[in-house]
Amino acid sequence: MKPSVTRLSDMPGPKVYNVWWGDRTLPKQRGIYQYTLSPYQAKAAPQMFRSYLFNGIRRLGVYALPIFVPAGIYYYTWKAHVANYEWRNSKEGHLALSGHEE
Repeated sequence: MKPSVTRLSDMPGPKVYNVWWGDRTLPKQRGIYQYTLSPYQAKAAPQMFRSYLFNGIRRLGVYALPIFVPAGIYYYTWKAHVANYEWRNSKEGHLALSGHEE
């Protein structure tokens, strides 16, 4: 086991600004700011539904075009290919594509 270094275990000297924890003999430090929360920001919940209604609908409207246009193209292509696949595998499609007549 390594013994502790005694030179680092004492309280800091007079040239050190970072004082020992709990030492209250020095004057109050300067340049330290405290910030608080505004009471209007703390009470955001009453405006939550109103801001969702207006801002949420506006934000959804911005993303509607880039989402619904490709989704509509995909849906139309999917339905057209499913209908074509079902027709090709039906009796009518086999007769039309084979060139044989009954």
